[in-house]
Amino acid sequence: MAQSLYEVHTLKGGQWVIDSTYPDKETSIEVAKQLHGEKRFEGIKVIKDTFDPKTGQGKELVVFDTSKAPKERAAPPPPAAARAAATEAPAAVPAAARAKPKPKNQDVSVALKATGWLVAIVIGGLGVLFLINKAGALFSKGF
Repeated sequence: MAQSLYEVHTLKGGQWVIDSTYPDKETSIEVAKQLHGEKRFEGIKVIKDTFDPKTGQGKELVVFDTSKAPKERAAPPPPAAARAAATEAPAAVPAAARAKPKPKNQDVSVALKATGWLVAIVIGGLGVLFLINKAGALFSKGF
């Protein structure tokens, strides 16, 4: 049975990066739309990544993409309508809709690298303390 994941990719500085992954299409597209609304990225994509363990084959399909220019654009509103819209009170947005959902499957490579560095620093520090202790013992005996 083929397994599918939906990857949310962000484009910044000309480079695509996987932001998060989700097991369902709806959640991934909702997150992509929220990220697109933040205006921090040049583009957002959702890619359906399907892997068939029987054949060992993978397949990717773009299911949402803001980096492509829309084919048709709506005409800008007339100036009077724009002024009226600007003076109206903004619609109330529920707190749940404003909150950014936390990705369920986060990339742990950063945490693993940080843990590796921490272990290396602790081992190095213990090694230095050991050498200082041995050097002190040698000096106190007079070599």
